[in-house]
Amino acid sequence: MDNARQPLILLTGELHMNKKFEAYTINRGAALFECEWDGGVFESGMFCGGLFRSGQFTGGTFIGGIFWGGSWVGGTWEGGFDRAGIYRYRTECPAASWS
Repeated sequence: MDNARQPLILLTGELHMNKKFEAYTINRGAALFECEWDGGVFESGMFCGGLFRSGQFTGGTFIGGIFWGGSWVGGTWEGGFDRAGIYRYRTECPAASWS
């Protein structure tokens, strides 16, 4: 019997509010408002006003959330807070200005 967890794939056109997504989640276009991201890969879509704890942000748009942990690979940074609680503007993308 296979006990491996199947990935949860979020698709374009989906809207999620106030939900928590774990390491097996892949976002491929959904809009997330005030959500928690705890691992997985954010490939595309929008992350607005939530908490990004861990995982990879590889594409999509990040707006006004808290980038607490994880790695920034690519995407559009429209502004948000870093690990120290400092607001970083559009020109201060995590890949360019944070370690």
